[in-house]
Amino acid sequence: MSPELETLDQLLGGDLPLKVIHELYLDDDHFRRGVSGLLSSGDVKLLNVDESEVPAWRWRELFGAAAVMNDDLPNMKLRITAQGARRI
Repeated sequence: MSPELETLDQLLGGDLPLKVIHELYLDDDHFRRGVSGLLSSGDVKLLNVDESEVPAWRWRELFGAAAVMNDDLPNMKLRITAQGARRI
């Protein structure tokens, strides 16, 4: 199973922090590309600690600059969308 499908499968059980999702991927680059693809396709949402959704411009900036791998990683989590759940 691809890491992206594994991500969706794991998220069926509930929201997960990015640091947990990161472990499903081979390395930082695969993680950034995989999660960015899931976000772009609408299969998942990126959330802040306060449960607010991170806007698309912000997650594109975070994943593009690799900032998510540093300070922001522990403070964010993923939530599967209805679309993403249908893919499993």
